[in-house]
Amino acid sequence: MYENYDDIKSRITEEPTWYDQNGTPRYGRFTPSQCPNIYANVVMLVRIVCQDCKAEFLVEMHAGIFEHRQEAPPFRWHYGDPPVHGCIGDTMNCEDLEVMEAWTREGVIDWARRPEFEGLIDA
Repeated sequence: MYENYDDIKSRITEEPTWYDQNGTPRYGRFTPSQCPNIYANVVMLVRIVCQDCKAEFLVEMHAGIFEHRQEAPPFRWHYGDPPVHGCIGDTMNCEDLEVMEAWTREGVIDWARRPEFEGLIDA
């Protein structure tokens, strides 16, 4: 289960746009350069749903240079618990629905969109 981040969310009137891999609420448009791991070379924005209340969230997932292998495509990753939203589902695994955006990079700056990794996730 992630931190609830009430210290952040209580001061901002709008709902988070997306959450990073740590469950941290993020506000504004998603970009792969906002990944919380500067060593990541694969970043995805994924649509998930709470198993209990069916609330949907956009979440970021990433892998670093030594974590991602070509034989393990990122659409097979799993986010885990959904972001904290005041539901019993906070402690349950989410259901991964769709890869909205997939990005990779070879160097340290230039991200390339990878549409071949995007789309609905088969359960």
